[in-house]
Amino acid sequence: MTIAWRSPLGLVLLVLCTIAFVYVLLPILVIVIAPLGATGYLAFPPQGLTLKWYQAALNDQRYLTAVMVSLRIAVASALIACVIGIASAYALTRYEFPGRRLLEALFLSPLILPSLVLAVGLTLFFTRTGLLTGPWRLIAAHVVVCTPYVLRVSLPVLRRFDRSLEEAARNLGATPFQTFFLVVLPVVRPGIVAGTVLAFITSFDELVLALFLAEPGTPTLPVTIYSAVQLGFDPSVAAVSGLLIIATFAVMLLYHLLNALRQQRN
Repeated sequence: MTIAWRSPLGLVLLVLCTIAFVYVLLPILVIVIAPLGATGYLAFPPQGLTLKWYQAALNDQRYLTAVMVSLRIAVASALIACVIGIASAYALTRYEFPGRRLLEALFLSPLILPSLVLAVGLTLFFTRTGLLTGPWRLIAAHVVVCTPYVLRVSLPVLRRFDRSLEEAARNLGATPFQTFFLVVLPVVRPGIVAGTVLAFITSFDELVLALFLAEPGTPTLPVTIYSAVQLGFDPSVAAVSGLLIIATFAVMLLYHLLNALRQQRN
């Protein structure tokens, strides 16, 4: 078998891919390494080696509290968005009704709507109506933003699903709920998981909505980092970002290891 990179075109593509990966990954590597410097400012390569900035980030109660707030809001938003997104995707792919395309476009419209416009609109809406209080305002706003991501991932998966499997289950006596949970859901589970994870990441990283709707006493992590940068950028702020990158890498590595072990057992 001919190796692709031995041809001139393959070599050019290999070089371009390498440059693209370096361009994307190098800033992430800088964020992780720069706080290791002993200076009171960020420098790359770091001058000296110390873990004091990472230790300062771990010991700072502001960041620890903000992480817990962001995790609670992101988990709640992702789960609610998952339920709404999956139910909407199932209805849009299984039933024909007037305005179906318009409803799908309406669900996906937050993807193209600027976050600032959406934040101002939701702030005015909650202020005028008095609906929801505390963190539920921010959760509701995040659900509006996250649901399109779940819907966008789930729609193609459900459209490719073989509907004859549903018909076979119904012919064997399964109820619509049994058919959905025992036949449809296991098959489209990868798409659902991908959409839910994407919704979680979107909610966890969202800043603009949190600036407008988060409670002043319990800000999310992006708001806390934004406020710290406004007051003065010290290496501990970069250390927080570095810790998030390391945690994300550890979760991805654990997922791939568990997936590899499961494939070996099968």
